[in-house]
Amino acid sequence: MAKPPSIRELLLKIQILELNQQWLNRVLIAYGLPIGTWLSPFKAASVLGVSLDRIKLEVERAERLRALGKKGDIVYGQHYRNGQDPEAQQASWQINVVEFSKILDIPPDQRKVT
Repeated sequence: MAKPPSIRELLLKIQILELNQQWLNRVLIAYGLPIGTWLSPFKAASVLGVSLDRIKLEVERAERLRALGKKGDIVYGQHYRNGQDPEAQQASWQINVVEFSKILDIPPDQRKVT
């Protein structure tokens, strides 16, 4: 059985993770992306490596299900949200790229609708 890591080893790993996070933040800034998980569909598509149409299709599907009172695997407020004033006529969608990427990893035949 493997010996658990020491406090010193864990602190070193944390330091390495913090340095990696700083590096990733610099890369995001260099590419003009905001630091955070909520991005516009256009920027989210670029980060996630999918088309803008795919993002829009997923959000539209989720909105149709939400309007019908059904639950899908994409949840409003967790995977996407409307970042605009509720009185506005056109939605201004924002995508949580961390949560949305988890959904994109699910094979299409295993996606749920309840």
